[in-house]
Amino acid sequence: MKKLFWVVACIALVGLAPCAYAAQVAVHGTLDNALEVYTDQQNFFKGAGYSSGQPLDGVDGQFGFIKYRIWTEIATDDNAVKGVYGIEVGGIRFGQSNLLDNGGSGVQYKGGTYSGDGVNVETRWAYTDFMLGNGRMKIGLLPWSVNPYLWQETAMGIAYGASAGSMDYTLGWARGREHFNSSTDAHFIEDADALLGRLDFGIGEGSKAGVFVLYQTANPSPSTPGDITSSNWYVNKFAADVDMNIYTLGVDGKLQTGGPLFVNWDLMYQSGKIEDATFTDTFSGNTSGAFTDFDLNAYFAHVDLGVKMGKVTLTYTGWYASGDDDPTDDEFNAFLATDCDRTDSIIFEEGGYTSDNYFTDRPYIADRGLFLNKLGVDFQATDKTKLGAALLYLQTTEDITYTDNNGVARSSSDLGFELDGYIQYQMYKNLTLALNAGYLLSGDAMDVFEPNAERDGSSDENIFRSTARVLYKF
Repeated sequence: MKKLFWVVACIALVGLAPCAYAAQVAVHGTLDNALEVYTDQQNFFKGAGYSSGQPLDGVDGQFGFIKYRIWTEIATDDNAVKGVYGIEVGGIRFGQSNLLDNGGSGVQYKGGTYSGDGVNVETRWAYTDFMLGNGRMKIGLLPWSVNPYLWQETAMGIAYGASAGSMDYTLGWARGREHFNSSTDAHFIEDADALLGRLDFGIGEGSKAGVFVLYQTANPSPSTPGDITSSNWYVNKFAADVDMNIYTLGVDGKLQTGGPLFVNWDLMYQSGKIEDATFTDTFSGNTSGAFTDFDLNAYFAHVDLGVKMGKVTLTYTGWYASGDDDPTDDEFNAFLATDCDRTDSIIFEEGGYTSDNYFTDRPYIADRGLFLNKLGVDFQATDKTKLGAALLYLQTTEDITYTDNNGVARSSSDLGFELDGYIQYQMYKNLTLALNAGYLLSGDAMDVFEPNAERDGSSDENIFRSTARVLYKF
């Protein structure tokens, strides 16, 4: 399949090199400055914090933070060809030196301490975008969008988008990881690749629906089993030697009625195999056998139901990400995302304005899934001021199992109730000030994140987090 794809891609690109001269230059940016105060943050808001011991250690603190992203678009006068290059200086705390590792990621950041530093710039986008037929082709490090609950980030690849009547379609290939073939025994298809087909169509004024299929494969022929843990249940966290063939089928869309009601939905089903792997449950320590072949069967469902009443908008958000209940068998029933950024919760997700500090960026907790219920209200108080609040109840779809400090087996799915609120003010046309806060009334499942000596089957720590930002966009 991959050989055929390469041949077709090469043929499509032949002869597409017309003379063009850049005539349009545009510069854009988001300059984000934020502050945070917290309780229990020391290890909790560090990505997969639950893989670093017991994060709810009662440590309080505060810090300042910047993330600056600037990109340039250079296009021909007829916009037939466009080049995009973006850079980011991100996740730097005030006073931060190279001694602080951002959440066990293995990447060390510099630049916030005395005299600053220049070892921080990363490439965010770098791609060429040109007209081809009645559509456009993008190639390079580009925005890759499958579904916001599955994969919506940047990726190296090629994507072609075009229209056919009232329908838009997208075909794409992305490579998440390359394997260098160093012997004649290596496979042509070792690399971690993804093929995407997507069709979007209008279903009325302001409404649309889409269907897609995503195929992800990697066949590295490992000499040692690929390592997967419940805390890295995320395709972009898989070890390089994980062998996988995964299909995701999905439908999504939004419906804007003629009145004040609106609906958004996402539904996905996953199937396939993950082979020659060893799975370890971070919570209980239970593990599968080495070189186990797993069958994947999982699903995800999401809905927003909302009503707009003048300056007030009420929204119910609910989703169900399937989870896994047995780490020792040869089945994976947990929904598996690839790379995304969820902001629905201030405590558990990226809802804080210090966007590089969070518990998880996925729509689930480890491999236990997530059943989220959220009721939110937003109020446009003035042309420049907006505020809102939300009540969330969160559960894992499968119990978190662990052993307490007395050696008693415990299990619970109750993460607790979360109260969120925010206010934002547009001080100038491109400058926004904002403040938000979240407070978690912890359920019993949060006991697993407490220090060993405090694990007793019930949660002892509620969590508070508040962030503020000054955001300049141009």
